[in-house]
Amino acid sequence: MKYISTITNLFVCLAVALMFQSCKDNENNNIDSSALTLLSYTPEQGGNVATEGVIELTFSKAVRQAPDTEITINGKAIRVIITDNVVRANYSEPLADHVTLDIPEGALTDMNSVQKYEGLNLKYEIKLEKRLYDAVVDINGNGDYTSVQKAIDAAPSESEKPYLIFIANGEYEEYVMIPKKKNFIHLIGQDKDKTIIKYKVTISNEGSEQNPIAPDKYLENPWTYSYLNPANNMSSEQCAVMVIFGNDFYAENLTLENTWGTGHKTGPQADALCTRVDRIAFYNCKLLSFQDTWWVRQAKNDLTARNYADQCFIQGAVDYVYGSANLLVENSTLYNIRTGSVITACSHYEGTLWGHVFKDCVIDGDDTAMSGDNFFGRPWQNAPVELFINVDCKIPMASAGWQDMGTSPGLFAIYDVTDKNGQPLSTDGWKRDYNVGAETVHYDGNFNLTEAEAAKYTYENIITSPDGWNPKAFYTTEKLPAVENINLYGTTLSWDGMNKAICYLVFDNGKFIGQTTETTMEVDVNGENYTVKAVNKYGSLSD
Repeated sequence: MKYISTITNLFVCLAVALMFQSCKDNENNNIDSSALTLLSYTPEQGGNVATEGVIELTFSKAVRQAPDTEITINGKAIRVIITDNVVRANYSEPLADHVTLDIPEGALTDMNSVQKYEGLNLKYEIKLEKRLYDAVVDINGNGDYTSVQKAIDAAPSESEKPYLIFIANGEYEEYVMIPKKKNFIHLIGQDKDKTIIKYKVTISNEGSEQNPIAPDKYLENPWTYSYLNPANNMSSEQCAVMVIFGNDFYAENLTLENTWGTGHKTGPQADALCTRVDRIAFYNCKLLSFQDTWWVRQAKNDLTARNYADQCFIQGAVDYVYGSANLLVENSTLYNIRTGSVITACSHYEGTLWGHVFKDCVIDGDDTAMSGDNFFGRPWQNAPVELFINVDCKIPMASAGWQDMGTSPGLFAIYDVTDKNGQPLSTDGWKRDYNVGAETVHYDGNFNLTEAEAAKYTYENIITSPDGWNPKAFYTTEKLPAVENINLYGTTLSWDGMNKAICYLVFDNGKFIGQTTETTMEVDVNGENYTVKAVNKYGSLSD
């Protein structure tokens, strides 16, 4: 019986094993070994799409994303939504001109990770939607507002795309503030010499009861115009003609003028501009005052804030570009209006990436600046960084280069700077000992950058990196040519259209009369000299 029982158990085990193998064979036979293929996708390749939407792909069977792989849109990793055999990629690219979906080979597989998809790259052009400026400011009443601040107040909060405001020629006497949540404000002036935002404000208690001054020191009492004066009912934010708290600000063809500085050509502090956040750009603008024209301000816990100015005119005499944020000024004029002018006063915190960089600029000035020596700057606080690269000095610069202030330099240096005679500027006599409190601190840094060191200070490194912010594109790669074939037939003005124009501005003898998305406008037959400007998607004007 013992042997019979043993044989029986062996037969049972063999039967179970055969049944298991049979089930396994059936399971293997049910695996779909067909190739993983793409059946269809929408929108069609090469078509135009909106700035936000979804790209949908349908596969021959259920898919999943393989571990440790990335699917990207415009180079940025995204999280796709997969339902069985359908893959959806949502995108929002309000500032881009294209949408590129990249699925690398092997990033998608079947559910058993056996069949790998070969990969795909789809590119779409973003359809340019015709649109008017969101607001037009015109002192003559031909726009939506006669006040720049009222146009800004009407802008949406926490926007993720440019809010376009056009400002017609005129003098707008007002304080302007871009609030913290008003991102992507684009202020576009008609003409930098004729579109002027001006205000008279000082940042001083001189002339107050607490700080009396000699009656003849100033033509007017600065305390009368101080934001510190309770009688003016101003907040601590109102320290300049324009103060910017909103990220992604852009201005073009504007003048910001503090009329205390330009009217008196003397101190105290009278800022034309104060910038306090990241991604702020100016193109073809003028900043005018005497002392502390542009305050490039930055919080100690934010060392990455970027400011950019291209083809601008910055005027002053005392510390007229100052502060702690990163700043790149290119192709611009630093215009001095006093003998012994001091251009900069910086106060960068330890760890600041770039400091203040003036590149491909001209240092110039009026007759008073020409009559005596002038200074590149002085160290205000912390660890200041000031660099002048490829700069042409048209006025005499002091042999000491720099002055004392409150600390010693972190880095003060130049590369390829020429003097008023067109010769390489010598740094042999530059100041190395700085009075800091009761002590003298020696600066051991090299005043002359090497070619390799200077090569690091590029637009791409300072401005574009690390997030791809590229304000130069607003008025260079996206710049529109002059409008052609402007003709008047009766009361109908017509012109040649442009594919990349969102709208057109029409002027009569330089006076704004209207905007349209069409290529015609009904006008006064008695008009004398009609001109038309095309507008790109950033609000920038054509030639």
